[in-house]
Amino acid sequence: MNIKAKKEWLTKEEYNQIINNPYLPRKDDLIIQMLYGCAFRVSELCNIKIKDIHIPNATITIWESKTSNSPALVPVPSPILKLIYQWITAHRLKKNRYLFFSSHSQKLSRSQIHRLIKEAAQKAGIEKEISSHAFRRTRATHLLDAGLPIEQVSRLLRHKYLSSTMVYLRISIKGLQNAINKIDTADF
Repeated sequence: MNIKAKKEWLTKEEYNQIINNPYLPRKDDLIIQMLYGCAFRVSELCNIKIKDIHIPNATITIWESKTSNSPALVPVPSPILKLIYQWITAHRLKKNRYLFFSSHSQKLSRSQIHRLIKEAAQKAGIEKEISSHAFRRTRATHLLDAGLPIEQVSRLLRHKYLSSTMVYLRISIKGLQNAINKIDTADF
């Protein structure tokens, strides 16, 4: 029997718990913040080269994604852009190098990223079984909860169809329902 894994997402508190862990290595912190802040798929993140990063206009070009072979510009939040710049400078990375690399100067693999996420969540005391995609799902949910129109969230996620983004709206509503239920069952 094939049982689908539960699609997890993080509350703002859980996300902050992970990235504010003082023992989180700098590289892991940047990877997690980029997965969340830019809503990257893990394969997109693995394939970022320095030449794809445009500091002046705060974007990263993704050349191939799950839904398209056309390049896409992804906006990068200012705090993350600063971390990226510091990372590139500290490692003296040249244009054709991958942003994240293993000890053998190869690009970081998907499994390495999955492993670091699992470790970061455990060290932060997160009991949910999260994957790299949980950060993308979390970002979409947080943006929808904050009132960003679904069309803009869909564009950030680089979805081909708006119906793909509607799934995140259901998660957002579920979070709202849980919060209401918690308030309704509280003792007054």
